[in-house]
Amino acid sequence: MSPAPGTQIKLRDTPVPASIPTDTTTWFVTGISEKGPLTPIRVRSVSEFEHYFGLRVSYGILWDCVDTFFREGGTSVYVSRVVGPGATSGFKNLLDGVAATSLIVTAIGPGAYSSTQVFVGVVAGTVGGTYQIVITDGTNILEQSGDLTTQIDAVQWALLSSDYVRIAVGGSALIPVVAAPAALSAGNDDRANITETQWTNALNLFTTGYGPGQVSAPGRTTDIAHTTLLAHAQANRRVAILDLVDTATAATLKTAVVNCRVGNQRYGAAFTPWVQVSGIVPGTLRTLPPSPFVAGMISKNELEKGPNSPSAGNNGISHTAIGLSQPPFTEGAGGTREDLNNNGINVIMKRPSGLIETFGWRSIVNAVTDPNWINFGNVRLYMAIASDADQIAETFVFRVIDGKGQTISEFNGALVGMLMLYYQQGGLYGLSADLAFNVDTGAQVNTPLTISNNELHAVLNVKMSPFAEFVVIEIVKTPITLEVI
Repeated sequence: MSPAPGTQIKLRDTPVPASIPTDTTTWFVTGISEKGPLTPIRVRSVSEFEHYFGLRVSYGILWDCVDTFFREGGTSVYVSRVVGPGATSGFKNLLDGVAATSLIVTAIGPGAYSSTQVFVGVVAGTVGGTYQIVITDGTNILEQSGDLTTQIDAVQWALLSSDYVRIAVGGSALIPVVAAPAALSAGNDDRANITETQWTNALNLFTTGYGPGQVSAPGRTTDIAHTTLLAHAQANRRVAILDLVDTATAATLKTAVVNCRVGNQRYGAAFTPWVQVSGIVPGTLRTLPPSPFVAGMISKNELEKGPNSPSAGNNGISHTAIGLSQPPFTEGAGGTREDLNNNGINVIMKRPSGLIETFGWRSIVNAVTDPNWINFGNVRLYMAIASDADQIAETFVFRVIDGKGQTISEFNGALVGMLMLYYQQGGLYGLSADLAFNVDTGAQVNTPLTISNNELHAVLNVKMSPFAEFVVIEIVKTPITLEVI
């Protein structure tokens, strides 16, 4: 008999498989930093970014972009660091009692920082025959292991617990002796030799398992950078936020977008011009690409309004920008801003009030040949639906497909429930839910052949809501001798 009603806590020897995240507010970003690992790290604040990747540097804008993202209301960023092909990490050998190398302690990432910011030492453990590893910054203790007995204990401690070092066993079979903290050698990030290959390698570390979201390489404006981001977005259920070259020349901007249309243009949006924020030194300005502003506003707005809502107009007002890098584009019918918008370029503009806001929300598709995917909000809604549907599908893998249709019915219900949430947010269009979407798991979809092949199928038919890009108000002046109709 089951002891119900009541509760039960069980001990498991292995965890259940981790689910793929479905949070579409996350920003995925590649860039150059002072330090940090060469695997993606999720950060939720500037201080957390600095903990892993270091302070602001003169040779990169990654710190500035992450700072701006959070100031605009962003919630979390995955960072993938870019280094040159010859990058090396600093290290320090810990010796045993006969001066042979017991352990090799290596900085967690390449760069010269390791010789001034990472020190390693050995202290005696609390029990005889044990030792502890101490990591300092030269003054303060950053990390300290518990009692370690073997060399492998140190390897495992660093792998599982250290944000600063990794440890390998040296040539000796003996544990290290007590030693005062000493600096690691200087590594080299080899940033002068970074090529497209290294940028692409860093981007590829953001595998599908990290979940959906926006992806950017802030400040990278080449055709190959754009098409690589778009291909990544398509392959990993994300959307690309593209920074266009910082210019007021419309022809140059339009050419850049046309060059992006090589097969994955549905999965990204392009923004111009670059944006000015207050400098680190009072009275100065910093000019940054649009991507961190757009990504931050998306993250802020989506929690309340859903993925289909544009972060433009009143929802696209920047909290940090105080100016633009280029003079305003001409307004009105036939103006440059309208021309850019029609060509898939979202313009950031300064309103008469002085506020800086995004004033466009189109993807980079050709509006004539692919009009169904102009709306960048619809692109993001597709991303969200696809991610949620995949999460649901995972729960039905290895479920028995029974002859009474119970599993198929349950599958249908889960997908309907997911789409209903987007309908209630206004992302799906219809006077009623049945007019906005349909989930088909019937006999035409799950046929005897597909079932005999151990497959479970569903077809989601959705109407995605448009946004008001052009608002028209007509005013009729009625003579006082006539009634107002």
